[in-house]
Amino acid sequence: MLRCVRIGVPLALTVAALVAAPAASAVNANQSVVVSQTPVSWTPNILDGLVRAEVQVGNEIVVGGTFTQVKDPGGPTLTRNRIFAFDATTGQIDPNFAPDIEGGEVSTIEASADNTSVFVGGMFQTVNGSTANKRLVKLNLSDGSIDQAFKVSVGGSWVEEAHRLGSDLYFGGAFSTVNGAVRGRFAAVNVDTGVLDPNVDVNFATKRAGTLRVAHFDISPDGTKIVAVGTFLTVDGLDRAQIAMLDLTTNPVSVSSWESNSFKPLCSSHFDTYLRDISFSPDGSYFVVADTGAWYGGPNAGVLCDSASRWETGATGPGQLPTWADYTGGDSLTQVAVDGTAVYVGGHQRWLNNPFAGDAAGPGAILRFGIAALDPVNGLPYSWNPGRDPRGTGVWALLGTDSGLWVGSDTAYIDGLYHARLAMLPVSGGATPPAWNVGSLPGPLDTLGSGGAVSRSFDGTTAGAASALSTGIDWSHVRGAFMLNGKLYTGWDDGHLYVRSFDGSTLGAPAAVALNGLGSSQFPIASLTGMFFDPAGGRLYYTVSGDSHLYYRYFEPEDSLVGAQTFVASGNGDGLSWSGVSQMTMANGRIYYVQTTGGHGHAFESDLYRISFSAGKPVPGTQALVSGPAAGDGQDWSGRGMFVVAS
Repeated sequence: MLRCVRIGVPLALTVAALVAAPAASAVNANQSVVVSQTPVSWTPNILDGLVRAEVQVGNEIVVGGTFTQVKDPGGPTLTRNRIFAFDATTGQIDPNFAPDIEGGEVSTIEASADNTSVFVGGMFQTVNGSTANKRLVKLNLSDGSIDQAFKVSVGGSWVEEAHRLGSDLYFGGAFSTVNGAVRGRFAAVNVDTGVLDPNVDVNFATKRAGTLRVAHFDISPDGTKIVAVGTFLTVDGLDRAQIAMLDLTTNPVSVSSWESNSFKPLCSSHFDTYLRDISFSPDGSYFVVADTGAWYGGPNAGVLCDSASRWETGATGPGQLPTWADYTGGDSLTQVAVDGTAVYVGGHQRWLNNPFAGDAAGPGAILRFGIAALDPVNGLPYSWNPGRDPRGTGVWALLGTDSGLWVGSDTAYIDGLYHARLAMLPVSGGATPPAWNVGSLPGPLDTLGSGGAVSRSFDGTTAGAASALSTGIDWSHVRGAFMLNGKLYTGWDDGHLYVRSFDGSTLGAPAAVALNGLGSSQFPIASLTGMFFDPAGGRLYYTVSGDSHLYYRYFEPEDSLVGAQTFVASGNGDGLSWSGVSQMTMANGRIYYVQTTGGHGHAFESDLYRISFSAGKPVPGTQALVSGPAAGDGQDWSGRGMFVVAS
């Protein structure tokens, strides 16, 4: 499975065409667990303002924002104007690093390659009493002094984000000149001298609203791509509504062919841009966007307001669509951090998996106050739920390190514990999501129905003799089944989805899977004719009685969470009809399904067929009869639920 968090990220060095870009250092710590939801006890408290930026520099964490007062737990209150540093393992505040930054805020912090200094950007006006380095400055970590060799003049309102790779520091914001040269809200300078890189001259223009700016950007770990979000509608004259990908392998840096219309529709006019943050996965294969915007009718309205959405990095060309989107139902997501196991999102949201209601819990909604961990494969929330209460305006900084997840905000409580504006949720005590074992062939293929429970050996082509399983359960009420990680899931004609343990012979007690308000109009369990789970997409596929479509919805096995949205996989113009299916399963890249024919005076026959399955869809033209009366092998495949046994 794909899993991923965002730390101070070294960015890409401009390179000549046909020359490989230098590898970026890790975008986020590639954590193997979902971090503990209980914060460590020793982090400093920030007593006013809010946190906007976090970066680890050696064994210190440097934090920036709008605050002026900080303190160690149990220690004295200290003045720290908009930036301070502390030990990453003890929380002890560094007494030597206390720059005086006045006016506005510190919006972004990036570490130097040798971890002896930090680049600091924002809308501040003076640093240590000097106006010469307003908006962007390089500070020595040893004593907070200004590195006088790094000289950059930024003409405009502010620098909002900065990242380093190799000898370049890339930065974006609301500015129009750098060192006297015109730059369209984005530029790069030498990390030692501040000299402008002439190969980075990309013009972000045509403001959507408010102030024209590049708000946030991130870079692929291999140093070949940047994805930027902001208030722009064009980049170098090309149509790029609020989001654009840059190609760092060309000289000069150019705009990629990647383009999406998904952020063209209007969300609330209150926001100049409703895109709030973007983070690449550690392997660079995808990135996730977090946004605000107010509820505008959910997914059927064709907008991504108040959602987190995943996008594939390798895609090219116009009209790109997200792999998945998870909606809050009208509450803002303000930060996203992707690590190897989870997509962490923070904001002032109350719910996730909530596309159908605004400022209320709609069908499928699940509570996740102010912070959540999403499965990277399907975007559904894990059971992880520390909660931030009060939620405040949002989470404004997320930093993933080898030790854990640093959370910066404007509020004081997380997991019910006091941690003013800053907390660290450690890797220690975290949990690894279970692997998705759906079983494979050859192996037992079981069916459930009015004839009871029946098991057969099956290699994908030939079935063994049917053997009755003694369960003491009337399976005639089953409406589809699938098995995953030693658990048997069955839909029933009472409209519920049940789960129980099963080892191939012994069944555990059933428990109803929480549907969180999903009714029969959203998920018609009582009318299902077959189900299967596809681990590649984290999707639960199903067919409905009298309906020619194959549907799917996302499903999260870690907490048995059912996705709120319904999608069509097949039956819309692909030449396939699923109305005659009476049960189905998937194994080894193929769907196995039963077609029942007969009636009206003719005997019913139930035959087993297969069809290839690729990229989340059945492949038309690959259907083949496998077994049953029509194949003449003496097998009867009648039933209501079919599954491959999976330990």
